[in-house]
Amino acid sequence: MSNDDVLGTSTDGTQAPSARSREEESPDSGGVFALPEFGTLPGFAPLPELAPLPDLAPLPDFDDFFTLTPPADEVITEQAQPEGPQEMDPLAGLAPLPELVPQPAIAQPLAEDPTAPDNEKEPMESGVAWPQAEEAPARDVRGAAVLVSTSVNAFELLPDETTSEEPQPASRDVASIAAATASSRRTSEGDRTPTALRTPDLEPSRTWVDKTAVKRKPSVVMIVLGCILALNVAVSLFAPSQSGSSSTPSSHQTSSRSAAQANSEVREHAANLPTRAPGYRGSATNTHSISPQWSSGVATAWTLELPPEMTQFGPQMFAEGQVLYIAGNDTIEGQRGSAVRTQAYDLSGEEPTLLWDTVGPTENSAIMTYTPAFVSSETQLFFHDVVIDKATGEQTQAPWGDDFPLAQADGIVVTCSTTSSCRGWMQTSGEWTNLWTTTTNPQTSYGLSNQGLGYAPAGTTRSGTGELASVLVPFNYQETPQIINIHTGKTTTLPSPDQSGLGQYVEVATDGFVIIDVSKKQGFLTDSSGARQSTFSTDEYLRLPAVSRDGSNPSTADIKTFMTTKTANWATGTVGLVGKDDCSIQVTLTSDGSSRTTPVPGVLSQHMTSTCLFSPKEVRVSADGSVLYADTFTYQDQSRYFIDTANGLTYTSNLLNLPKQTMWVFDDMLIGASKTGVTAFVPASS
Repeated sequence: MSNDDVLGTSTDGTQAPSARSREEESPDSGGVFALPEFGTLPGFAPLPELAPLPDLAPLPDFDDFFTLTPPADEVITEQAQPEGPQEMDPLAGLAPLPELVPQPAIAQPLAEDPTAPDNEKEPMESGVAWPQAEEAPARDVRGAAVLVSTSVNAFELLPDETTSEEPQPASRDVASIAAATASSRRTSEGDRTPTALRTPDLEPSRTWVDKTAVKRKPSVVMIVLGCILALNVAVSLFAPSQSGSSSTPSSHQTSSRSAAQANSEVREHAANLPTRAPGYRGSATNTHSISPQWSSGVATAWTLELPPEMTQFGPQMFAEGQVLYIAGNDTIEGQRGSAVRTQAYDLSGEEPTLLWDTVGPTENSAIMTYTPAFVSSETQLFFHDVVIDKATGEQTQAPWGDDFPLAQADGIVVTCSTTSSCRGWMQTSGEWTNLWTTTTNPQTSYGLSNQGLGYAPAGTTRSGTGELASVLVPFNYQETPQIINIHTGKTTTLPSPDQSGLGQYVEVATDGFVIIDVSKKQGFLTDSSGARQSTFSTDEYLRLPAVSRDGSNPSTADIKTFMTTKTANWATGTVGLVGKDDCSIQVTLTSDGSSRTTPVPGVLSQHMTSTCLFSPKEVRVSADGSVLYADTFTYQDQSRYFIDTANGLTYTSNLLNLPKQTMWVFDDMLIGASKTGVTAFVPASS
């Protein structure tokens, strides 16, 4: 059958008008087209003429969906609202709404004539189809529900308001209702009066909505708020029982912690101390423990101003006995290239005394940092490629160029590049001779600053004496550590696990080397030639206390004893955190094995974790355990503190935390270098 058969043709051969074209000939010429008649189709009632659809108003902003205040011109109750803005109860939108009456089948409203009498067409001008007397009650309820829902919550327009057993409205009906609601602020072209002032006269029995009979569907926002409230209640109930396993700082404190926090005000010195005059008035001795006077707080003795050229990139320091050596960048007038300016000061007096001040050329810039920064012999000091006479400060340039001095023994200076070679040098009659050159594994560019665990003094590279003296090569973590015999230049690979783990460290001891593989929990002891002596377990590595860094060198046996029994025989004592959740500081003295425990001061407890782990950058303790010094007590707090362990008092100062580099000179003097110079810190009561 062709398309022509469907459409039909006239007797004269011309095509007959289709059903759609006949209905499109509207008698009122208003541009409103009637829908086709489907009455002849089975199961469908004749479609009524549709009223003209008004223009849609712009969609509201998304935030308007959550606003309880309805538009000023919208009818929200069964009574007309007076002119002007109305104050609404902000909780009115939360009142329960009437339950919707089941809707009729789609054929019922479609079979009715939607055309209203002339005296009732006005409500349609506002975009809302008011129910008529001849319409079914279900249509009245639906119309009232649309009015109420638009003023309460936009989510009520969703089609899930209908019950599951009722047929859903056609998409065209839903679109018509939504369009009528969205355009409630518009009027017909013949009447622009706001609809809020023209409430139609409706029969109360057919339009009034009993709100008390409505059971409103909970909104998404209310559901989310309810879930959050329930979650908070659950957390508050179960949090106390879980605090023991938490890794976050605990807020649970005992009475001892509260007492400590009462005295935890951070200050520079103890109360009621007389004003201290500037200058140093100590004993100028180093017994490898700090003075008990630090329990009174910290004060500034003096500040040594340095030339701007030396402090621009930070000076580098080396203390030996009572003398402080300083090296920094400089220039020589009329010469190109870099130069090194070195100074020496005697610190034993009330004020530092300048011993000498010299400048000399260098092929290696003084701003380059390397560990160790200085290598010292009995009469000479080696800094980069500059040889300095300790007595006079006279400088001579060494022949190793941009290599860095690493160690010295028996007149032999070992220098290493930052690539893969090292050399041995000896000076005879003022001339330097290259004794040997050896190839090594790839090296670091910064020296030996991070290869150890900090048990030996910073910058320690040499082990053994005489013919067995050897030096540790600055190695990358990916490489197997090596040592070099200072006299022969022979390289030896240190023992390590069959499969090296992550975190391999080498400690340089007085009589050999200790290799520690943290991930494998293994330790290896060798002599100074690199021969394996024994192995041990390092299961307790993470729970080891911090060792007081007093400047003393341990033996391989000392390090093994400490890592297995937590006793540091070469140091004044150890400092650790004990307890769980409520951490306390425990100072253990090596001399008699006694311990002193004090709660962590409140200023430091805010970063404590329930595991009470403790890994400071540096700690030192006094011989009687009455005071300790901590640099970077926790990684979140990088300040420097003196802690009175007897009274739980904490001392620090802005000047103390300013230097990037600090160094202990005497038991009662700590110096720090910054871009402004060198500052000496002493006990407040000294």
